[in-house]
Amino acid sequence: MARTTRPLTNTEVLRAKALEKDLTLHDGDGLFLIVKTSGKKLWRFRYQRPATKQRTMMGLGAFPALSLADARGLRADYLALLANGIDPQVQAEVAEEQQQIVLDSIFSTVAANWFQLKSKSVTPDYAKDIWRSLEKDVFPAIGEIPVQQIKARILVEALEPIKGRGALETVRRLVQRINEIMIYAVNTGLIDANPASGIGMAFEKPKKQNMPTLRPEELPKLMRSLVMSNSVCSDSLSH
Repeated sequence: MARTTRPLTNTEVLRAKALEKDLTLHDGDGLFLIVKTSGKKLWRFRYQRPATKQRTMMGLGAFPALSLADARGLRADYLALLANGIDPQVQAEVAEEQQQIVLDSIFSTVAANWFQLKSKSVTPDYAKDIWRSLEKDVFPAIGEIPVQQIKARILVEALEPIKGRGALETVRRLVQRINEIMIYAVNTGLIDANPASGIGMAFEKPKKQNMPTLRPEELPKLMRSLVMSNSVCSDSLSH
């Protein structure tokens, strides 16, 4: 007849002490508490791995940061995974990898990686201008968004406030820089397509400051002025 483990109580967990050697207190279904002679109390979960059928153990956390109720909650989650043939340790590793992918994929991180390459091909002052513009006008809006979640609409909305203050030339430059960042994201395998490719079409182009056009009737006057100017210069050099 299998031995039944009596569940722990909060009082037992709180008052447990190890004097000469570490103490192990079992709560049942694989959950137990290791009480160290140093005073630390550590939750552990023991189970059979679905793939190898070998017994293994994983740490859950320390008491009191992880309470008895919380430890039991984790045990229930892990038992549910095991019932479906999923190894809790493998699941945790996959979740950690996915979280790291998300962190590596946020726009500000991708932009920083792109900037490391970009800054080598431009002057230091221009590199500072690029990064300053991103910090001021782009990162506050989309810096924490993973590039996989960025759509053209999100980018256009992020640039609308800059357009609203009439800084169309700044918008043009930011569109170019965002495009380069997203192309970098494509080339490094983070996304399949560049959502920024056409966002420049959503904004009015800045007006070019053309030089004043010289009317035909003004040409003789200009030529006389040039001749007189050259004459003055020649006289000055001859003295």
